[in-house]
Amino acid sequence: MRRSLVTSWALCLVASSTLVAGCQSPALVRTARTLPRGATDVSLTLNAARASIGEVNASGVAIPVRDFNLPNPLPEVMIDRGLTDDVQLGLRLSLGSGLIEAHGVLRFVQAANSTLHVALAPAAGYRVLGLVYGPVFTLPLLVTYDLTPTMSLNLGPLVSFAAYSVPRSLRFGDALDLSGDTLYAGGGVGIEFRPAAGIHLMPAIEVQRSVSRRGDLENLPVIDLLFLGITLGWSSSG
Repeated sequence: MRRSLVTSWALCLVASSTLVAGCQSPALVRTARTLPRGATDVSLTLNAARASIGEVNASGVAIPVRDFNLPNPLPEVMIDRGLTDDVQLGLRLSLGSGLIEAHGVLRFVQAANSTLHVALAPAAGYRVLGLVYGPVFTLPLLVTYDLTPTMSLNLGPLVSFAAYSVPRSLRFGDALDLSGDTLYAGGGVGIEFRPAAGIHLMPAIEVQRSVSRRGDLENLPVIDLLFLGITLGWSSSG
């Protein structure tokens, strides 16, 4: 009985760590203020996440899991290009989280004397990082309000879907495959500063939660993620 409990406890912790290892990168690293046609932007983002995992139930025993931090010491690199004054496309490479991503910003509202901007920022990527690999899709709704000509408030909700697999060497036989699909939901807020010469800086905070999980192991705990990040970049005038 004790051995069974220890085995169940280990499997649940491995399952939790597998999910966290495949956690999302922060999504609100851009604003709804799109680049002018022909302009280019190069940005670097540093972030750290704090993960909170619900109690793991192993053989009827609730096992608490401590919150822990997930620093990402390697900056994410983003390159964007303005296709029109309301549409931009770009790429993001995150070596720390093993993610390569293509994304866009589609602005559909520009109002209040061009101080209010609303855009969708769809992204599709693929993650390969140690325990997990698979596609990731993210859809943030960005709302940006220019507080001054050089400072903007950026916020919005997001949903993200990750479908990942686990290497066979980490599977506990065919009866327990930790591969699966996870739906996340959340939102964030940031303040962008544009001091001069196309330079921009945006500290941001973002939260995400796993709201749906489908896979062989269904009773996985809910994971809450808190991201703290800062983006520094430079934009050409086009």
